[in-house]
Amino acid sequence: MPLDDALTTRLDQADFWAAYLFEEDAPELDLDDEEDEEDEEDEESLTAEFHVGDGLALVLDLDVGNGYFNLALSAPELPEPTDLGWDDQAHFHPHVMRWSELDLIARALALQDPQLRHPGPVLALLARFVVLDEPDDPDAITPLMDAAFRMMRPGPLDGLRPETRDWFELRDLRGSGLCWRAGDNGHLAVEQLDRDSAPQDLYSLRTPDSEDFPFTAWAALLDRARRILATATTDASMHDPAVRAALSRCTTEEGHTHLASLVEALRTADAVHPVLLRALAEPASRAESCWAVEVLAGLPQGSLVKRWFGPSPLATARSWELRLTLPTESRPTDHAHTLTSDLNDTLKQAGSGRAEIAGGMGRQGVDGNYVSVSTSVDVLIRDDLSHGLSLISQVLRRHDAADTAELRHVSPPYDVMPIP
Repeated sequence: MPLDDALTTRLDQADFWAAYLFEEDAPELDLDDEEDEEDEEDEESLTAEFHVGDGLALVLDLDVGNGYFNLALSAPELPEPTDLGWDDQAHFHPHVMRWSELDLIARALALQDPQLRHPGPVLALLARFVVLDEPDDPDAITPLMDAAFRMMRPGPLDGLRPETRDWFELRDLRGSGLCWRAGDNGHLAVEQLDRDSAPQDLYSLRTPDSEDFPFTAWAALLDRARRILATATTDASMHDPAVRAALSRCTTEEGHTHLASLVEALRTADAVHPVLLRALAEPASRAESCWAVEVLAGLPQGSLVKRWFGPSPLATARSWELRLTLPTESRPTDHAHTLTSDLNDTLKQAGSGRAEIAGGMGRQGVDGNYVSVSTSVDVLIRDDLSHGLSLISQVLRRHDAADTAELRHVSPPYDVMPIP
């Protein structure tokens, strides 16, 4: 059972997802309350095991209280689950797999266990361990991630999910010089060709020279997932003319409108895997029906997703990562926090981004006490840079800080930006 009762209960609680996704407004656990100590210990021991068979499983350990999440691989040849990567807000190494690998694994798990509907808990929990690069098309990814978060977390029924955009921007290393190649062991690994000039850094154990990543067991896991998908459509009745004709209609742009006839043909032929039939007859989302049709028709992963859903809002979305430095030496103690909170609220309310304190610099005063000299604020601006800069300017002027603050691009060449 991949999701035990304790984890299933937590997945239904809003504070779990706020903490798991590192949202800045996530509630903090009260560690001083003795009555909460047992609950805290339970949270620290939450584990999900995703078994694909042949003794192969992904093991996700969740320490929600401390914001630490570890992904490991269990395999017959490994004496114990071996780390693939981990994610926290300090010394993370979350870049474990490609999007196509996660989608493949999630499809296989869905076929193995009806509890793990796809897109659903597997994507929502494991997407943090994906690294995106040039071949990854937001048109093929966005509908699946939106559907996964929509299933797991109440929110808007239509449109781009904010969790999807946050995740995509965080894991998008396109343009960062990633190169996937076979290492000396023959297994696919990733490296970053020019880390110094890259807008984002790669943090992965799966590098060509790694002695820690379980390459052979990982390859076996992916091979097992492929075999699960292949065997789901081997029934000879799949070649029934009525089934093939119905499938053909479903692979067009309006294919989702022809699902009823496909379901009827499959039931008549008694040809389909029960999980695939449910995905077509009683889908949790259109995206669930879409991947089922892809499997049945033997289409490449994501190809029909693009056809059914069209261009993703993320295909043309832009964002800018900036660093705002606030001198604080002659300011009230709470100056930087108050200003940053105001800036974050202003940007979020306008749908223009977010802001959070990243760190600061200080010195020892003449009396021996610590004196804050400056505070650094990470600022994300989305879609319209000019509008975002205008909002930053408004907030700085409200706090009488426009003349002393400095704003720079986070990426090379780290240009200073004039504050309007």
